Amino acid sequence: MADREQQLWCPSGSAYAPESLVLAVRDGLDGPPVYLRAPRPAAEVLAELPEGTEPRRLLRLASHCVPHCLNREADTCTLATRLEATSRFGPPLPPCHLRPRCKWWTQSGPLACHACPQVSTRPG
Repeated sequence: MADREQQLWCPSGSAYAPESLVLAVRDGLDGPPVYLRAPRPAAEVLAELPEGTEPRRLLRLASHCVPHCLNREADTCTLATRLEATSRFGPPLPPCHLRPRCKWWTQSGPLACHACPQVSTRPG
């Protein structure tokens, strides 16, 4: 596997992976993400959430893209592929600290980026 510097990241990642970062905080449970000026380690932020809160409901998290992900088919992220189908070019790309090493950006470019802020993970 590529070294840590080169490894691609998922912008819809796990809250509990050791490397997880918080990219944004949602404005309310279903509001749009408000991007942080700089990512914060998820471990620091998780302690601040109300007890019983599913972290991905309020936080936009990033962690390493992993081979055992349910959205992965060979070397393709199927979530990014689905985003391509719904993405529309419009306003400038949202701010993102992850873009240079983002799996979705690497795979789909601006198509995934425009749809990225709308991705929301809710408990199933």
